[in-house]
Amino acid sequence: MSPDPEAANEIQAKLFALKDKGWTTAAIADELGVSHMTVFRWRKGMRNAENSRSVLYLLKSLLKRKRIPKRKRR
Repeated sequence: MSPDPEAANEIQAKLFALKDKGWTTAAIADELGVSHMTVFRWRKGMRNAENSRSVLYLLKSLLKRKRIPKRKRR
């Protein structure tokens, strides 16, 4: 299954929206269970998410949160 370019653009838009709300790349990565470099590459358009629908669902749920994590959980 090839990556969906529309989904990739939507993922980028959601990542920028999260950054505008104060989310860090590390906090987003922690919530998604991926590395911060993966989130960075998605945001820059260097790589597409293999499971774009799941990623979009999770990003939308993060955008609805009122509280932003202060630091990465271990």
